[in-house]
Amino acid sequence: MTITVPGMRSNKLMSMDIDQLRGWAAFMDRAMIVSLVATIMAVAALGVTTWLSFRYSAAVRAHEHATVDRYKGVESHAARLEQDVTTARERAAALEQEVSTARGRSVALEQEMSAARERTVALEQEASTARERAAALELAAREANERAARAARESAAASEKAQTPQLDAAEMQKRIADLGKLVREATARATDSTQGSVAEAQRPAAPEKGKEGTPESAAARPDAQPSPAAQSSPIVASLRKYAGTKAAVFVLDQVSDAPAVGSTISTDLSDAGWEPQTWTWTGVAGLFGVTVLLKEGSDAATNEAASALVEALRSAGFNATKGDWPAGWHRFRGALNGPQTPAATDAPIRIVIGAKPR
Repeated sequence: MTITVPGMRSNKLMSMDIDQLRGWAAFMDRAMIVSLVATIMAVAALGVTTWLSFRYSAAVRAHEHATVDRYKGVESHAARLEQDVTTARERAAALEQEVSTARGRSVALEQEMSAARERTVALEQEASTARERAAALELAAREANERAARAARESAAASEKAQTPQLDAAEMQKRIADLGKLVREATARATDSTQGSVAEAQRPAAPEKGKEGTPESAAARPDAQPSPAAQSSPIVASLRKYAGTKAAVFVLDQVSDAPAVGSTISTDLSDAGWEPQTWTWTGVAGLFGVTVLLKEGSDAATNEAASALVEALRSAGFNATKGDWPAGWHRFRGALNGPQTPAATDAPIRIVIGAKPR
């Protein structure tokens, strides 16, 4: 069978047989198959490429998200670390303050312990001083009892001798004045701790007060001579040239041995020709020793007498000092119990008897 087909490069009809047509059909089928396979492969490649692209994009986005999340986590962790560092610094500052406070408290406690030790030592010293003072007072009490008993015996012997006309009256008065001086000294030294003993020692001498030859009557007589004990006292001997000087003796009532010391000093001043007056000073404490105070504006003679009094008291064993009155001469704390006239502020010299006068 012959088929006529148009030529490919001309419009002329060409005659082809069936074999040629079959060849051309097979070629076209193969070309179609090849193109279809190429198309399928292209579509498959495109699909694979698209799938890989999507997958890579997803992986990239996941990596980006992970990176962003990691960065955010790092930022939050850094912020937390900064907060922790700030908190640690604040805690360190608070601990430093606590340590400083603890050190200050430790120093304060050490100071308190040191002060407590010092107070303990001071109390031990005071206790030792008190024991020594008690022993001294006991010794003084025994001596006072012995001297009072001896004075009573001598006074009785003097009374018996006064009945005999062979003795001289002046010598008898001098002897009795000496005995009275001894009795007064014994009574003054034993006032604090031996009141009962002194009272017993004074009872034997009590009947002698009514006689003419008693110490009080002998001292009251203007023509009576000073006793030999008064003449030999360093206070009396050194202060006699300032006779007539007025002095006020202030005795602190809170000091147990102040009355005895004040009585002794007042007696010595009287024997030296001074004019002492004694007052008990209440409501005042914290004064030590024997303080001689001079009125402001006093003359040179009074000043010299005050200085001589301080030296005489020191030579007699007293803890004497000279000072200034802290306020006006007519102003003082507490209260004064004593004579109304003369007044306590009239005398230009004041003698204050405080604790530990000797």
